[in-house]
Amino acid sequence: MPPRATLPRSVQLPSSKPASLPKWKPPKPHLAAYHQPSPGPSTHTPSFTPPVSPQIPPRRKPAFSPGGFGLQSQPQPAPSARSWGGGGKGKEREMTKREREVEEIRRRDEEIRKDEERLEGRPPVKEGKEEAEACYVPPPATLHFHSTRALPLLYSPQPLPSFQIAYETWGTLNSNRSNAILLHTGLSASSHVASNGNEVSSSTSSKPGWWEDFVGPGKSIDTDKFYVICTNVLGGCFGSTGPSSPYPPGDGETRWATRFPLLSIHDMTRGQLDLLDHLGIDKLYASVGASMGGMQSLSLAYIAPERVGRVASISASGRSGLNGVGMRYAQRSVLMADPNWNRGFYYDGVPPHNGMKLARQIATITYRSGPEWEQRFGRQMISEQEAQLDEAGNPGVPRLSPDFLIETYLDHQGERFCLTYDANSMIYLSKAMDLFDMTAPALTSLAKRYNTAYPNLPPFPYPTDPTNISVSSPRRVEDLTAERENVEAKSSSEKETKRKLERFIPTSKSPHLSELAQGLQRLKGMPALVLGVQSDVLFPVEQQRELADALKLAGNANVTYYELGGVWGHDTFLLDVQNVGGAIRGFLH
Repeated sequence: MPPRATLPRSVQLPSSKPASLPKWKPPKPHLAAYHQPSPGPSTHTPSFTPPVSPQIPPRRKPAFSPGGFGLQSQPQPAPSARSWGGGGKGKEREMTKREREVEEIRRRDEEIRKDEERLEGRPPVKEGKEEAEACYVPPPATLHFHSTRALPLLYSPQPLPSFQIAYETWGTLNSNRSNAILLHTGLSASSHVASNGNEVSSSTSSKPGWWEDFVGPGKSIDTDKFYVICTNVLGGCFGSTGPSSPYPPGDGETRWATRFPLLSIHDMTRGQLDLLDHLGIDKLYASVGASMGGMQSLSLAYIAPERVGRVASISASGRSGLNGVGMRYAQRSVLMADPNWNRGFYYDGVPPHNGMKLARQIATITYRSGPEWEQRFGRQMISEQEAQLDEAGNPGVPRLSPDFLIETYLDHQGERFCLTYDANSMIYLSKAMDLFDMTAPALTSLAKRYNTAYPNLPPFPYPTDPTNISVSSPRRVEDLTAERENVEAKSSSEKETKRKLERFIPTSKSPHLSELAQGLQRLKGMPALVLGVQSDVLFPVEQQRELADALKLAGNANVTYYELGGVWGHDTFLLDVQNVGGAIRGFLH
């Protein structure tokens, strides 16, 4: 049986310890880092009401099926150690063989890395300076914004209590604070988008970030001109509050785990607005994001259009397509099937490494494309390599273990990811991506839910609301009157969209185009960049065409749309500096 939490899931509260400040202990090396709670009033109060946690699938109880494989009514007993030579000497030989296999894997990883550099035209990595990873663990100097007020949530009538957001900055904020650009990350990225950030220690300032070639002096996002901000999203595991963070009424060591509330993309961007208030930035020059970050970029422009000058969405969509939803569900399924996941309460035991590894392998297949696999690996197999040939020059027997080079690459990617990212964060953020939908009916439903749960807070806007109604503006009587007139306004909006659709020839054939256009009306006065990639299988280019057409139908006369070729698939936004970087540079300047 997997290790269980030390206390019942519904409680996990201290019983005998005195009510004092939490005693912080460093996290285990294999877990996502969390930070010591900042000094302040104790949160050990009986009045704490946690937000509503999401429902978890019931435990799976596999049962033995007689007459299954082998048509046997009972499983055969395991062979004895004597029968397979499991004595001391045999064991010694097995250990030596395992060491050789590990060394072979390391050698293949190095060959794959060099092959990537050669095919992608990158200069060879010098010794001691490894390739930047999307899952980079941020340095200790990463900045943290601690919010003392609760964050209202779309899917919970109880808000998230005081939270923190990890962030880094580059460049200098000008005197009128008008040159700020907020970068939104993908699912697995930290706030370390580039090196040489502000107030980053010298020991880590030289480490490359996940968008190193795009952000910096003279680059596509020029830090000599712009003040760049990048955050680790809420729900993440690189410094921002998420499932691996300390549970507020706990003892300082107990984690939120799956008691953490279900998040939406809009909740993440609302938290970022609190950070902008803290930095004294009233309006961004631009909101830029790729993949899940592209969803955040659109969300921020919708919930607070008065605070965004222009918006860029790269390899993302206005509503999650079912292909992506299905892929992410498969990833969560294999992760949750790992016994070590323990329904999310694995922080005091062994993390679900096998489930995470398999989930990452599925994800990696969607990040790149088939033509690229052919160019990089072809059908090369380890069993056919020169070292495996017999005396007659014949190849070895194919193996069930990783044999094709593409298999060894996926194995390498999964192994690396499961050691650097928190499983619960992956589950929560991938679900938030699935829930993202900017069509008018979906946004209207969210607005009704939120405004009913939080009647005294600034409203979540309806698609037909004017831009002066946002999550940053106080709720006023005239706003409430406008809400009651939404039915009539919605009807008028639908008629106007239908009239435009009759005259407009869209490139998208989406049946949801009209509803998406109605949902994006609040962005019609904002310059927008939409970029898609023809080889992207995770966010097919049809979704970017749909988004660009919807923005135009909504009345936005300043939409720039680029559709790129190439073989890199979804990861093009990380690799194609010339085309993606050029599009961003032209849009910003």
